[in-house]
Amino acid sequence: MQLVDLNPEDSHVIELFSEIDRLMNSLYPVASAQSLELPELKQPNVHGIGLMNDDGIVACGAIVKQFDNTLYGELKRLYVKPSYRGKGLSRRIMQTLLHYAGEAQIPLMRLETGSKQTEAINLYESLGFSRCERFGLYRDNSLSVFMELPLNS
Repeated sequence: MQLVDLNPEDSHVIELFSEIDRLMNSLYPVASAQSLELPELKQPNVHGIGLMNDDGIVACGAIVKQFDNTLYGELKRLYVKPSYRGKGLSRRIMQTLLHYAGEAQIPLMRLETGSKQTEAINLYESLGFSRCERFGLYRDNSLSVFMELPLNS
């Protein structure tokens, strides 16, 4: 499997983001969606990566550099296609993104996930993330789980 940068004009990326949106819309009200949009992948504060094989991009994730009283990286769009789950790909994407955050001197990682995504929450906790208060522009939402991980400088 090859690590690739996410290009918003790549048909594999467009297909994958559509798949993620369909899943999120099946789990949560559309009004609560706060996903990274395709055009945002071109922004200088966004670093998106994917794992690609002969089937296309089968896993992805991104960091968005944010500032809200402190610099932090927000994890977005962590996803693995269903037929590739259970193979450690989400952990591989996360470890790659966390390494990038360290290299980019991002002192804190944050994320918002849904309360129905227990496997994702378990992964984040296994990587050292802990629950925290809402951050940034997020509103209070009983379906949201907010987590953060301070990174060593």
